[in-house]
Amino acid sequence: MLCNCNYNKTKLLYKLMKIASYIERHAQHDAEKDGHPLCAQEYRELKHDIERHIEKLRLAVEGLSREGKFG
Repeated sequence: MLCNCNYNKTKLLYKLMKIASYIERHAQHDAEKDGHPLCAQEYRELKHDIERHIEKLRLAVEGLSREGKFG
């Protein structure tokens, strides 16, 4: 059974990955298609920021798992 903190890390990691994917596949594509370059740029920046947090969470989960503390 995961402790609440590790559960939250895992759930946030999953949800942030879904958001980043949505931005790439739909939001950014639609903004470019509709001729909204400022929106497309905002989506690129948002996706970049989210990916930084995804990496931090991934490293935290991976580190705890290696140490046998991810429970």
